[in-house]
Amino acid sequence: MSAMRHADRTLRAPAGHRAIAALASPAVGYFVARLVLVLSTLPELPVYAACLTLATLLGLRTWTARIHLRDTSMRVHNSLVTVTIPRDSVRRVTETGRVEWYPRRRNQRPSRSLAESLRAPWWTLGTARTTYARNQEEVRSWVRTGRRQSDDKAAA
Repeated sequence: MSAMRHADRTLRAPAGHRAIAALASPAVGYFVARLVLVLSTLPELPVYAACLTLATLLGLRTWTARIHLRDTSMRVHNSLVTVTIPRDSVRRVTETGRVEWYPRRRNQRPSRSLAESLRAPWWTLGTARTTYARNQEEVRSWVRTGRRQSDDKAAA
């Protein structure tokens, strides 16, 4: 009997949550620019341009935050960082939305990567809890399936 294979898939936070976070980013960038101007003597236009450009880029990354589940690895795209985690390195997915995984060698302490698609931000006040729980369970199922497949190959 052949091992079951999960199809490649993408997990995301609810569109409303991603949209609000992405649209709030330039507003935060504006206030950061104001703070920088109050605390320094830098020219006004370049400070606003730099802060708003950076905030807009972070907003775009926030909108596109996702997790790609592939055959052998998980690619986590967050607002600030993108990381690829091999399937056999994943230790567990916590209730707080963190993926614990072993770096290159198993004898090292596990690393933890926050996955925005697995945990609702504080400002959502618990809305769409089922979507985040479903995303967590999808990742857990993907990890379990990978372990089962590797155990079947080792037994053969």
